[in-house]
Amino acid sequence: MRHELPDGFQKDVVGYCDPLSVLPGSRIGFKFSAWNQAVDQTASCQVVELISGDDRPHGTGLIERALDIEVDDFALVHQPLRPGSYAHIENVPGASAACLGLRFFPTLLRESYQCLLAWGELRLEVSNAGVRAVAGDLVLNMEQSMLSHRWYELRLVLGAQAELKLERLSEYRAEPGLAKTITGVSLHAPEAADLYLACNALRAAHFNGRLENPWLAGGEGDIARWDFAQDIASQQIVDVSGNGLHGILCQNPTRAVTGSLWRSDVQNYQDAPEQYAAIHFHEDNLTDAEWRDSVVLQVPEDLTSGQYALKVSVGDDLDYVPFFVKAPRNQRRDLAYLVPTASYLAYANQRMGLIDGPFGSPKIFDANQAFLKSHADLGDSMYEHHADWSGVHFSSRLRPVMNMKPMNPTWQFNADTHLTAWLHHMEQDFDVLTDEDLHLEGAAALEGYRTVITGTHPEYYSTAMRDGLSSWLGQGGRLMYMGGNGFYWRVAFQPDNPAIMEVRRAEDGTRAWIAEPGEYYHQFGGEYGGMWRRLGLPPNELVGIGFAAQGFDGGTHYRLQPGALNPRAAFIMAGIGAGVQQVIGDYGNQGGGAAGEEIDRWDASLGSPAHAVILAQSEGHRPGMLRVKEEFHMMEYPDREDPKVRADMVFFEVPGGGAVFSTGSISYAGSLAHNNYDNDIERLTANVLHRFLDATPFEMPDS
Repeated sequence: MRHELPDGFQKDVVGYCDPLSVLPGSRIGFKFSAWNQAVDQTASCQVVELISGDDRPHGTGLIERALDIEVDDFALVHQPLRPGSYAHIENVPGASAACLGLRFFPTLLRESYQCLLAWGELRLEVSNAGVRAVAGDLVLNMEQSMLSHRWYELRLVLGAQAELKLERLSEYRAEPGLAKTITGVSLHAPEAADLYLACNALRAAHFNGRLENPWLAGGEGDIARWDFAQDIASQQIVDVSGNGLHGILCQNPTRAVTGSLWRSDVQNYQDAPEQYAAIHFHEDNLTDAEWRDSVVLQVPEDLTSGQYALKVSVGDDLDYVPFFVKAPRNQRRDLAYLVPTASYLAYANQRMGLIDGPFGSPKIFDANQAFLKSHADLGDSMYEHHADWSGVHFSSRLRPVMNMKPMNPTWQFNADTHLTAWLHHMEQDFDVLTDEDLHLEGAAALEGYRTVITGTHPEYYSTAMRDGLSSWLGQGGRLMYMGGNGFYWRVAFQPDNPAIMEVRRAEDGTRAWIAEPGEYYHQFGGEYGGMWRRLGLPPNELVGIGFAAQGFDGGTHYRLQPGALNPRAAFIMAGIGAGVQQVIGDYGNQGGGAAGEEIDRWDASLGSPAHAVILAQSEGHRPGMLRVKEEFHMMEYPDREDPKVRADMVFFEVPGGGAVFSTGSISYAGSLAHNNYDNDIERLTANVLHRFLDATPFEMPDS
């Protein structure tokens, strides 16, 4: 079916790839779909090095370099998206089954029925008007006004006069209980059939809500009894009957959520798993599009590390699917660009700017945005809510990610291409590696690199990522933190599939949604979620500064501070002038100044190193730049001239001969290309990079 796009945009071909980051000589599968389902479409392919994706008139331009790599054209077909999480158990026997049951907690009731359990023709369903058991044309219907966000137990006794029992489990609520039974039509178990939870056998009529410990029993005892408290970190549901009828979870429903037995005395599911024997399903979960490969790229053995894309065109339609080639360990160069792919996942398919809300009226700037707005089935970012208004805990790269492409607004991926464009302009060799590489390999992913440069907004970090970066830095690494609001949220990755990432927005912070009580611990790995600052590891300890304020009504400049005259900073200020009170960065394509969007400051109380040199501070921010909410206490209100609303540019040395330079602003990289790269921000940053690439060790200052 063809989807018309708003505002006159047209885009019919979209795709993604797996894996995202590879070594030379590896294979990448690219998966595409044609949305108008026209026949006989042939897609042509070209591999390009993607240097800059900012195609705005005042941006750095769309800059790509075509590579002589053979990729076959392919026949483009429609591949559907089928969102909705569910559980699947294959070939469940049932000839002797006499009854079945489960507990359920609806979170979005409608007039239409949602499927709790489907087993062959037999289904248990719920709507706002009651529950029913269905098998073909036979229906046993219980009319009952249902309440959202309440636990119920439902049982079905099969036979010539089937019996349906419903009980509301409300012993801890100041409301009347409910127990109701009806009998009626003849319903029987299938001989043997696949069993689905939270959808029907067609993967439709998805249930929104929580299910707990379903079971099937017959005259000879249990056929299956699934204990959702078992193996919570996994995508398996465990049958504890002894019959081995284990199942799999699809599209990542949420585990480590409270169940009907939770009594608020336990906050960590690992301490009392039986209180967390529930799984939360959603009709709009999508963590794997499940598309087939359209074309496979064999990455040449001699391809240098870099940021690339497969450029696919069908008539006038065009799509880019970026991928990253890392360097073999024995071929690493001195500089690595660490691509913040964890943050790309967090913002993947973010729609906040495409709908009415806190960012004003919707604004569609390009075909990728138009396509995203028209296709809710692409799945959500971690900044959205599900249809039942619960927060989106998971994101994945195994689906088209419309804002991780060139020719998009400059946030995350496209903003980061300002850095790759700058490095290419300087003719500076560099390797590329991703957050996923850092998560999987730890410090070994950075081994051999003298300098690492971050993206503009490396906000989301797993424990393995943070530990790896910290360990490498402690061994004398040199880190250029080129953004703002970095190292802010702790995340976790699915242990057997790092394409899928989890966040728990616990306790404070700039939260698009708030994790439910008792649900602050990650399903993947069991770590406490939330802000690194709340966990006792603020970014200030790592890079000298931490998140201070955010505002999106324009950028401003920095003013040099006395630290710019410190002899330790002389190499940074070479050719700048370094006069105290001198203004720098009062320009840029990200709101008109180098300091903007989200900014960080030095703060000794949060662990910023005392010996850090504060080179410059921002000033003159517009009214929309507000201090982060985690810093306000009761009856405290921000001053119009809040001294804590500032970006601090800092430099400091670390033991082992290394050093850190931090810009403190997401907008900073948007100033590099000003006046064809002839400006003080570019000179200052190039000075840092050249010295950081010099093998001469930095010396720690005297205390």
